[in-house]
Amino acid sequence: MRAVERLRRDHQILSGKLNVLESGLAMGEEAWFVLREVCFTLARQLQDHMQREEELVERCRRVMNPKVLAEMAVEHRDEPRLLRIINDAFVSQQDHSLARIRPMLMEAIHGLRRHMREEEMELFPLFERTLTGPEPDAPEGGPQADINETMTANRVVNVFPDTRPVFERLFISVPAEGCRCLDEVAWTHGMDSGELLDKLDAVIHPTVHERRKAEQQAQPCECAIPE
Repeated sequence: MRAVERLRRDHQILSGKLNVLESGLAMGEEAWFVLREVCFTLARQLQDHMQREEELVERCRRVMNPKVLAEMAVEHRDEPRLLRIINDAFVSQQDHSLARIRPMLMEAIHGLRRHMREEEMELFPLFERTLTGPEPDAPEGGPQADINETMTANRVVNVFPDTRPVFERLFISVPAEGCRCLDEVAWTHGMDSGELLDKLDAVIHPTVHERRKAEQQAQPCECAIPE
């Protein structure tokens, strides 16, 4: 079923983020900014994933073990809370030391990996056994109007085929890196994620992009004029 497939896909993306975090920790303080940005993205993606998961739990609650429901509620409370603490530490940290952040980040990585393994072994099969009826069709409408750093390169190219040359000009191989989110792709190629998003957006919304550019150029200089 599509909903469970989406949850499995979420797990693949989240696992990719955890791999990046582990690699960053191995590099040490030189990867401080990468760790910070990936941790922020991970927190957002985890929240979205948990919301999708809880929607299926509500549909299956009558056949679920109350103990499992209680454990899941604790995990869905504690894991985002730990990530918020880590993100707050990144913001408040004056230097780039990982002494305080490393143990918390390792706890979050190990906890999330364990949580995902348990869900894939027990929760997802339960969803598949229980939710056997037809799923509602996706709402009609055009492609997603905007992109964000949590979308994969494959998703962007599939929805907006005209963006493929942008990736090619940046020497980004969509066949090899397509399953990565845009922020990971950007960091891998030494770019800020916002820079990559701007380049893609210029192709997706060329008129809007040109208008914004013209407006920025037309803004008067705010330099102080000596009296």
